[in-house]
Amino acid sequence: MNRRPQPYVLLVDDDPDILEGLTAILSSQPYRLRTARDGEQCLQLIAEEVPDLLILDLLMPRKDGFAVIREIRSNPQYATLSIIVLTTVIEDASRRRYELETGLEMDVQDYIEKPVAPAELLKSVAAILEQPYIVVADDDPDILEGIVAVLKSRPYRLQTARDGQRCLELVRKKVPDLLILDLLMPKMDGFAVMRELQREPALAHVPIMILTAVVEDASRRRYELETGMTMKVQDYIEKPIAPAELLQRVERVLRTTKGV
Repeated sequence: MNRRPQPYVLLVDDDPDILEGLTAILSSQPYRLRTARDGEQCLQLIAEEVPDLLILDLLMPRKDGFAVIREIRSNPQYATLSIIVLTTVIEDASRRRYELETGLEMDVQDYIEKPVAPAELLKSVAAILEQPYIVVADDDPDILEGIVAVLKSRPYRLQTARDGQRCLELVRKKVPDLLILDLLMPKMDGFAVMRELQREPALAHVPIMILTAVVEDASRRRYELETGMTMKVQDYIEKPIAPAELLQRVERVLRTTKGV
């Protein structure tokens, strides 16, 4: 069984004492931690490696937390990043300000007002990091956005890819609980992604759900002819699919493979 890497948590606060305290609390758990002192440094670190969770203060120099959230949510590469806001600012006031500045609701997974009890912080962090991690790969931005919108109604951590190469990079970096994979994509198609995964022992058992416009029998025949292997997937769905059915089938695969 492939061992999952430690969850990566990025802590962002301009107060060094608070950063030290957060680090001390979270170091009691098997997390990999990095810290940033302002929004600019935060975004630089995210560009280097997308964390599993961002714990973010709002009032900071150079670039505040409001601006960080706005930039993250406007970038498709980071739009599904899980965020906990940890700040002295009252939640209602923050959400109103963000909505007035952006015209959007503040899309964060949790909002905690300082000071926070260590047990409360650990519980909030664990609740997010224990959620199933799903990678969705499709080259059509509208379809990708629609799938993410449907899945965000459930407590899943999501990451997206617009081509097979990026999909493979994400899976190799962090093994997902489920890969939702289109077949016809640029650079590297879904057939090639499956072939590469089956060749790597650490990734050969990644649960895969095919979501495509290609007829299933034709896909299986093509894959067998090209590779000499059977297409090993947990589910095969031909587009279009109703949101409720997609959720049911995702949940069924997760129950079968992860015990969710």
